[in-house]
Amino acid sequence: MARCWTCGSSVSGYHYRCSLCKDALREIESLHETVSEGFADLARIQEQGFNQLSDQLSEISTILEWGFGELSWQLQQQTDVLRSIDHTLKTPSETKANEWRLHAEELRRRGVLEESEEFFLKALNEYRLDYRIYVGIAETYLQMSKFDNAIVLLEKSLPHAPQKEIDYKSYSYRLIGHIYACKEDYIKALDALRSSIKLSPDYADGLYDFVQYASLVSDDVIERICAQTFRQWGHNWQRAVELRDYDLICWLALSKAIKGKAVLFSLAEKERNFEQRRELVQRVLKNLLDNARGKVEVTIIMTKIDPISEEVERAISGAKSSADKFRGVDLECERIYNDAKSKLKLAKDKLTSGDYLKVLEAEKIAEESLSLFEKSKEKARSEQNYYENSFKSKLKSTFDFGEIAAASAGIGFLLGIGGCIAHLMKGYKNVDDPIGTFFSTGFTTFFIAMIGILFWRIYKLYVEKPTSKDKD
Repeated sequence: MARCWTCGSSVSGYHYRCSLCKDALREIESLHETVSEGFADLARIQEQGFNQLSDQLSEISTILEWGFGELSWQLQQQTDVLRSIDHTLKTPSETKANEWRLHAEELRRRGVLEESEEFFLKALNEYRLDYRIYVGIAETYLQMSKFDNAIVLLEKSLPHAPQKEIDYKSYSYRLIGHIYACKEDYIKALDALRSSIKLSPDYADGLYDFVQYASLVSDDVIERICAQTFRQWGHNWQRAVELRDYDLICWLALSKAIKGKAVLFSLAEKERNFEQRRELVQRVLKNLLDNARGKVEVTIIMTKIDPISEEVERAISGAKSSADKFRGVDLECERIYNDAKSKLKLAKDKLTSGDYLKVLEAEKIAEESLSLFEKSKEKARSEQNYYENSFKSKLKSTFDFGEIAAASAGIGFLLGIGGCIAHLMKGYKNVDDPIGTFFSTGFTTFFIAMIGILFWRIYKLYVEKPTSKDKD
């Protein structure tokens, strides 16, 4: 028997996509067009696809792992290490080979596989050092269901694989391993994945597939193929080999894979290749979820966000009391505090959801909430000091009787002169009359002006907002 490359269903002969998985993939095919920025988007699409299809198809996990092969390779080629290959192309033949490769990639994307194969082979004959050509034609052979041809090209790609984020031999070995799994030769599949993770111990997809194939063979096979590699890794890996505890090996590998790529948690929940180790996988997933929850709870409970919230409310209350001396003042600390409360509620909602990805998000959101609470508390104290100082300053200015007297005297003098002039214009009987008018009008105006200015200043003291924008 053979298995479909995409969904893993039993099929007669080799199929890149069988009739069972084509319909399922069609529902999320349109999401391919939304990917533009990298692997985080691919993980997002896998998560959306999982939520969309999980109730419809038992093969959902395998479809979402392998159904985006073409898209995954397109994104791989956006990485710096593969794009840097272009900088090494110097001769006209190398440039021509690269143009043919791009032409072949586009033909494959359009589904014209025979012509894609033709242009890839021309590119390979022109320039044999470009890793992308080997994997590109292998991808084309996979879509043509020529699995043996794909293996040959992937094996030939190994000497030309670049290294940076991962050793790209690991990528080739992972594809080789999946081809052997489609042939139901799980021993060779396991051997290929052992080579993959040996070269790149942090390769999440490689670790995940390693656990799949390790779940389909006996512990004796795992020991024969993998023991030496895990001895070299040391620590718990070496201890597990010495104890011949290959459940522990699978535990360590699956945990490391999911920590490296969180979306694998959802896939592992329904991965049928894990059935022989289903209880182990469930314990791994529960442990990861509990640990993730614990980190959020540490942030929310152990760092005492709720008591901090009470401290913030007291600080804001003090700031409001100071700001209430002025009308229409908006406190920035209140806005920050409301943001903090919203984030805290969101973190708690995600924490109680039971969804691993949401719980991981909750940890970051809870930390942001804690930071905002602290910022709000500091801002409240700053604003309280600012408004208190502003009020004291304005209070001092309000009752500066020297200024009030000077201003009132000026007004009294001017109105006294005005009264004197008015009296002169009407005529006078006595030379003392204008002088008497000046003094009587001036003194009366002086006292009225003092009272008016004082009341005006008191009014402005409580109505006028502080003019300074720097409240820190």
